[in-house]
Amino acid sequence: MSLYKKLCARLDELSFGFPKSFLGFDRILMRQFFPRQDAIDFLKMRDGYQTAADYAARNGMTEAEAKATLDRMANHGLVFRRHREEDEYECHPFILGLMEWQTTRAKKSWLYTLSIYMVTSKLGNRMSQTMPFYRSIPMHKEFVEGSVVAPYEDLEAILDRHTRFAVGPCTCRTMDKVKPNNPCHHPIETCIETDDYATFFIETGIGREITRDEALAILREGEKDGRIVNVTNSKDGENLCSCCECGCGMLWLKTHFPGPSKDFWSNYFSVIDEDKCVKCGACVQKCPFHVITKDEAGMHIDTANCYGCGLCVSVCAKEAIKLHRKPDEAAYEPPETYDDAMEIWRKETKKDYKRFR
Repeated sequence: MSLYKKLCARLDELSFGFPKSFLGFDRILMRQFFPRQDAIDFLKMRDGYQTAADYAARNGMTEAEAKATLDRMANHGLVFRRHREEDEYECHPFILGLMEWQTTRAKKSWLYTLSIYMVTSKLGNRMSQTMPFYRSIPMHKEFVEGSVVAPYEDLEAILDRHTRFAVGPCTCRTMDKVKPNNPCHHPIETCIETDDYATFFIETGIGREITRDEALAILREGEKDGRIVNVTNSKDGENLCSCCECGCGMLWLKTHFPGPSKDFWSNYFSVIDEDKCVKCGACVQKCPFHVITKDEAGMHIDTANCYGCGLCVSVCAKEAIKLHRKPDEAAYEPPETYDDAMEIWRKETKKDYKRFR
């Protein structure tokens, strides 16, 4: 195996993996991410968090040499670093991980390679057929009938779980900016990271530090221009994005690869109160997924495909639309942390490995 073929195979073991491109663009992309020495040193890491002392003992070097190696890769956005009693390092997957961490270092060649990789690999199938990467939550709990939501579905409650925040550029929109006739005109700086991930973004220059209230304002600005709140599929909600259908790769995947997991994307769907509705059609124009229609009989919502984002609720002057929670048998409770989610994705992908290789 070549070095970069081994590197791609290693990344394919993490989370929902890094499937081959039938044109070899997986290896081309990794050559643009990893200088040769970084690729060699990355492959020397074991699974899970490890300290410099662990890495040194595993690879026959001094602890100082190991720390310099691991910090070099972390500062280049190639491994994740968090601070405990000792600094700890971990191999993170391609998404959420390497791809987002290279955004500020991106060149046009890197972004074009990524675009081609996406359409010449089965990454979309992987992300659609297993537990979805993101889940949509209401922008305001008041959008929900009775205003009762679980803490992991309450935007403000999720932010209150964390103490440090950073914002960085959206990789999908950065990639779209180099395309001709790009239809997306939404802001770039909308990717919110919390706690350990916020510290990593700030230390490596991927993003900048913001307050909790600034994070909330960035996410809620989407009500005006059609962006929705997507949260990492964990109760902790370590990463929050303000996503749009025109620029977000995840929402594009939802449209093109719906898969059996589509009902997990949100625990809510919109319902129209016909007694209050004046059939103005504002909700039809606002829905980014085109699941609301109007005809002579009135207004209709395709509840099976409603994303539960609540944008339609935000523009209804008569308060005739509310989000309703799915029945318990159809609702979804996410795992506790992003680390737990990555383990679920790894196991589910392994079961269907041949299908999506």
